[in-house]
Amino acid sequence: MKMNPLISLALALILALSPLAAFAVTETSVTLQGLITEVGSTYFIMTDRTHASVQVNIIDGVTVFEGIAAKDTLAVGLYVFVTYDGVMSRSLPPQVSAQIVACYRLTGTVADILENGVIVTGDEVTGTAIVLIGDNFPPVYLGVPITVYYNGLMALSMPPQIFASHIIVPYLEGAVSDANAQTFILTDADGATHIITMDAHTVTYAAPMDGEQVRVYVDGAAAENGTVYALEIVSTGEQESL
Repeated sequence: MKMNPLISLALALILALSPLAAFAVTETSVTLQGLITEVGSTYFIMTDRTHASVQVNIIDGVTVFEGIAAKDTLAVGLYVFVTYDGVMSRSLPPQVSAQIVACYRLTGTVADILENGVIVTGDEVTGTAIVLIGDNFPPVYLGVPITVYYNGLMALSMPPQIFASHIIVPYLEGAVSDANAQTFILTDADGATHIITMDAHTVTYAAPMDGEQVRVYVDGAAAENGTVYALEIVSTGEQESL
């Protein structure tokens, strides 16, 4: 999808006027992006889209933090953007020294489904935003709570627009048991059990079978009797014996 030229110009101006845009970043700078999987006192490990696992070293007085990122608030599960000087060690995992560590996040509820994204309301800073979503993202349903990570660029439209880099919607994952046409029991990796209910509106590849590993996308709410309604069910592995 092509972006409106006026929006592109506005985004370029935002970058050009940012006081951090010229700090530490050079023509050879490279950006990683992905989820943090481990945090140490002077480093963290992330799963980058291209390089898989990478150790990012934080250097006091050199590394700059943007968005909601800060040295003492880095945590497993945050989706971050790391700018470094292009030099990556040949160690396992490879290591880089961070110039900038950035994390931009929007949270709220899906208020409308668009052809190429969703409208999210309720973010405590932005309020309402249009979130453009590409391929290979989790399914998103109306009324579901959502967390969106993006690269910090926000189009100056009404409402503002962002491109999603990573999204989180509620789901449960585990093994199926006691399956029938309307319900089944899902046992997760911690041994907790959940009663999953289905109906004609549930999107599924096929009827879940006992022993099968599945991911169940839900609306984030459980009924008083503890049952959870399945919005969509996806198989994640081969059938196993119970």
